[in-house]
Amino acid sequence: MMQAKREGFEREPVGAFGAVKPAAGPHADPAAPVVLRQAKRLSTPPLVRHEESSATRLRKGFAAAVSAEKDHGLAFLFLPVAMGAGAGLFYMAPTDPALVFVAAGLMVALLVAGLSREHHITSARCAGYLAALFAGALASGIEVHNGALLLDSDVTTTITGTVQAREFDPDGRVRYLVRLASTADPQIRRPPLRVRLSARSSHMVLPVGAKISGRARLSAPSGPVKPGGYDFAFRAFVDRIGAQGYFYRAPVEATVSSSRAETAAGWIQSFGLGLRSMREDVSARIREVLPGDPGGIAAALAVSDRRGISKPVVEALRATGLAHILAISGLHMALAAGTLYIGIRKGLAVFPALVEAWPVKKIAAVGAMLTATAYLLISGGSVSTQRAWVMLTIMLVAVLADRPALTMRNVALAAMVIILISPSAVVGPGFQMSFAATAALISAYAAIALRARDRSAAPGGSASGSVPRRWLAFAAKALLGLAVTSLVAGLSTGLFSAHHFHRVAGNGLLANLLAMPLVTFVVMPAGLLAMLLMPFGLDAWPLKIMGQGLEGVIAAANYVHGLGGDFSVGQIPLTATLIAGTGFVILVFLRSRLRLAGLALIAVGLMFTLPPMAGPRPDILISETGDLVGLSSPSGLASNAARPNSFVFGQWQTAMRGAPHLPPVAEPKMESGSDPGAATEPVAAILERLLAAATLRPSRFQCAGRGTCVAIHAGAAIVAIDQAALIGAACDRADLVVVAIPVYMSACRSGAMLITSRSLRRSGSLAITVNREAQSAAGGQGGYQKTKARPRFKVNAALQGVIRPWTVQRYYEWRTGKFDLPG
Repeated sequence: MMQAKREGFEREPVGAFGAVKPAAGPHADPAAPVVLRQAKRLSTPPLVRHEESSATRLRKGFAAAVSAEKDHGLAFLFLPVAMGAGAGLFYMAPTDPALVFVAAGLMVALLVAGLSREHHITSARCAGYLAALFAGALASGIEVHNGALLLDSDVTTTITGTVQAREFDPDGRVRYLVRLASTADPQIRRPPLRVRLSARSSHMVLPVGAKISGRARLSAPSGPVKPGGYDFAFRAFVDRIGAQGYFYRAPVEATVSSSRAETAAGWIQSFGLGLRSMREDVSARIREVLPGDPGGIAAALAVSDRRGISKPVVEALRATGLAHILAISGLHMALAAGTLYIGIRKGLAVFPALVEAWPVKKIAAVGAMLTATAYLLISGGSVSTQRAWVMLTIMLVAVLADRPALTMRNVALAAMVIILISPSAVVGPGFQMSFAATAALISAYAAIALRARDRSAAPGGSASGSVPRRWLAFAAKALLGLAVTSLVAGLSTGLFSAHHFHRVAGNGLLANLLAMPLVTFVVMPAGLLAMLLMPFGLDAWPLKIMGQGLEGVIAAANYVHGLGGDFSVGQIPLTATLIAGTGFVILVFLRSRLRLAGLALIAVGLMFTLPPMAGPRPDILISETGDLVGLSSPSGLASNAARPNSFVFGQWQTAMRGAPHLPPVAEPKMESGSDPGAATEPVAAILERLLAAATLRPSRFQCAGRGTCVAIHAGAAIVAIDQAALIGAACDRADLVVVAIPVYMSACRSGAMLITSRSLRRSGSLAITVNREAQSAAGGQGGYQKTKARPRFKVNAALQGVIRPWTVQRYYEWRTGKFDLPG
């Protein structure tokens, strides 16, 4: 081999382009370099540099970025996005999609993905995303199939059932969750399975599992208070609570024979009732040691019982962006399980022989998993708690498998599990905000860690210095980390908070910087220790420490709330949220420069929230019962009630960017003896008088009595009444008549628009916009001419045409016992 090497490589030297180098030394030919240069010119083509065009460089850069994203496993991260889209589309459909076709689509998509996996990877991925879409829709269909039966109309009846849970408010009143066994006087034809009833009268509180009976007023779950708003009937349907109401008198304990279904459930129901009883005992013990708001918040953190917190404190927490403290989220479960995890590892580290013989890290992970499971059971297992438990369990399983715990892949896997278990959570704010915050934090800290590794690898990049200097650097990094965490979490959840709650906490960063150190290092560790010591009766002093920390949190919330900064942004269009949400997903999931496309989409989404793109605000709002009408104007939000329903009107105000309330102007009532049902002339005279007063004061209701109001708004005459005898006269004089009683009359003969509580029962709440051309013809915003052409109304109904299991009860006729479905 050495000989061959000498023969092959120890010959004449060869130049860079293959020419023979001239021999060096005294016998070298002086003309050789000239010949060599000529040979190079003849044998070697000249090097010509072609300048790449911008399009070519852009295409190559895009291909390199896509290749880098593929290496990071980007395709898997979009699977839960597709599943969530399938669940959301299923719930947004006006009618129930056929589950047979959904299941067939899932099978076909899986088959295509499996067959094209080896030869057509792009087709396989597209089919996989389609399968994920169908999987989310199928999970939603299964959940809808297992939903509750909702009460069709309000009724007063005598109920008998079993107490399944109890909640206490700050005043000591109790609210029962009752599983109905029977109803009487009258008997409900379509009784809901479970109802939630408040007991206002003082009585001996019945324990969980007791039989309860009493005369109660049951109300059907309400729909959205405005089009595009939160559907409370849908939430009640998913939670399997078919009605709510209150007892007229104190309920009593009753004797009810167990049904076959209850007997078949056996130990499962006993286990569930035992958990609920334990929750109440824990809550009562916490309130005994910690009275007031600190005890209420502590009970919320321990067993998800938030009824003991006063409204001012809840409002302060919401306005400062600290309301997430009240929900058992991934943060609280991670703090509880993480505290025990660190405690077990540090405790076992005291014994070096044990550390060498046993996998201490995995033992601590198992202990943390058991702690999280116990937290899930004792807290009641709400959707947010289930979501937190699934996410934490997946991360702890990753620790057991010696894999990184906090990765985007684990977050995606947790989201997929949650969608399969509870797909309705996708359309709720809890799921969106928690996963948005988690994904954003992982993405942000991954980028920070990458930059830190680059700095440490550079010369002089390692930290050095004296011990005090290192401690100061550690404290500064901890404070900076808390600030970054609060800022990233606040920005990532701000979009969804603005969409669902129409408000943004401007000083949320300051509030979290002040409160979260107390929650992290005082409240949750002391709470975990109190829960561990509670069976032994040694929980008093940890609970008091927890209470001191919560008092600090409340003080921080009140201080920041006093500074202001709580902005009402109004109702955000769904289109804007979808576009900005897509941009957020791209920004968080991608690692290359392609993520900048996410910023562009977020900017486009924000543009859709501006007045030119968002469209005009509605001129008129009507509640689904018809007894409350709102008029939106630059000066405020006028209503036909001096003291409107705070729940409904408060949400209207928030959607209208905090518009002030303009109460109605009280006009003299009808003279005694002028019965509306006896003579037409007094009624006409009253409406004429109100109409004349409304013309002088536009966009403000003029009322004669509680149920007769008139307003001139946006060039239209509006009459809101609650008496059938006034309908004819109102139709002759108004453009829009709202009747707060169920009448079978569907239209005015005069051509005016007629809206009754019967029609509102099917359509839900209304948002009406008056045609702007009609306003100009009428003489402007407040002008009104009796001889003018009637304005045209653009009506947006919350539930018009939506026939789903949580809305079908609106079409039920209790007189006939049948559904009067359209078409």
